Amino acid sequence: MSSKDVLSEGELDALMETFSEEDAPMNDPAFQKSCEPFDFSTRDQNFVAQLPALKNLNEKFALALGPAIRKLYGFTAQTDSAEAQSQTLEAVFAEVKAPLGINMLRIAPLTGTCYVLLPGELLSFVVDRYFGGGSGKAGAKAAARTSLTHSEQRVNDALRETFLATLTEIWRDKVQLTPSLTAFESSTDFLQLPDPGEQVVSFPFTLQVGEWSTVIEWVVPYSALEQLRPKLGNPVLAEQPAAKNADWERHFQRELQHVTLELSGAFQSESVSIADVLGLKAGTIVPLKMPTEVLVSIEGEPMSIGEHGVLNGHKSIKIKRMLGSEA
Repeated sequence: MSSKDVLSEGELDALMETFSEEDAPMNDPAFQKSCEPFDFSTRDQNFVAQLPALKNLNEKFALALGPAIRKLYGFTAQTDSAEAQSQTLEAVFAEVKAPLGINMLRIAPLTGTCYVLLPGELLSFVVDRYFGGGSGKAGAKAAARTSLTHSEQRVNDALRETFLATLTEIWRDKVQLTPSLTAFESSTDFLQLPDPGEQVVSFPFTLQVGEWSTVIEWVVPYSALEQLRPKLGNPVLAEQPAAKNADWERHFQRELQHVTLELSGAFQSESVSIADVLGLKAGTIVPLKMPTEVLVSIEGEPMSIGEHGVLNGHKSIKIKRMLGSEA
């Protein structure tokens, strides 16, 4: 995993700027600590906070969705955006109740599969209200069933198209979205998730009619939102020029001087048969021709060519040529 998969260049610069000699001098005990494990999955918890434009888009979308539903079915609904949640795709569907409208979508240019989840109680509520027989208590009817009626499926289709049309309009200035339906299910029992462990972000929208309320969810792959970071992220942070941080440079330069590496010199190698190996025992002499040149390696990587000799009574190698400088 590269650093680009974890933090953007702008975020790295911002992190560097938070450090200065006045805040933490170079002889601070914190610098004497060794490296410690870090759970990179914790970045997901603050991911949406790093995309301020996304929050604004969700709020505008929630304000526009209520009037769009009123225009479609003739009743007033108040819609609000709730706090986004980062979790696995499997966890999202472990919390939903069947039957419901599971709309699987491709929304270009977003990568992966997105989901619009319309609860069964909402579909039943709309059917009863639209045909004049509802009193706002349709949720109990949907909970007692395992599948949607044909009327509820038609309501699902109409609400989905209204949801996507409103979403496309609100996002138009930031990203041109092109949604298309790929599959539909009404029960999680028949749902085949492409990757249950995939990290996704769920955007809940609360819909309220009188005292009755429910939640519509828009589920987007984490990776799809990451690719929109330049457009949805903090523009001030993105425009900050890259600057070197001398404090960090000095720290790493000093600490790297004490890293221990293995240095080895290969005098000679010889090919032998399995029979020769099986015949080896204590006292066996293996004749080797001493070479004039020795290959010197660092951590197993060839570094230089030298010649062996003796210095101050110790066997030593004199470096003759650095391999890295031959290019």
